[in-house]
Amino acid sequence: MNKNELYPCPCCGNRTISELGNYEICSICGWEDDPVQSSDPDFAGGANTLSLIESRKCFLLNSK
Repeated sequence: MNKNELYPCPCCGNRTISELGNYEICSICGWEDDPVQSSDPDFAGGANTLSLIESRKCFLLNSK
């Protein structure tokens, strides 16, 4: 599967997800694509300990 056929990771934005909401783990940032957390980005728990918003902040801070 080429990069153009992949979806952006909800956390880091890199095209690493082959099917949205299928609990795939991003190979770049480690985010598990949880459909509950995608629809409620403030929700902490579920597939990921941090919320999507918290994880995005951490990714941005650590990628500088």
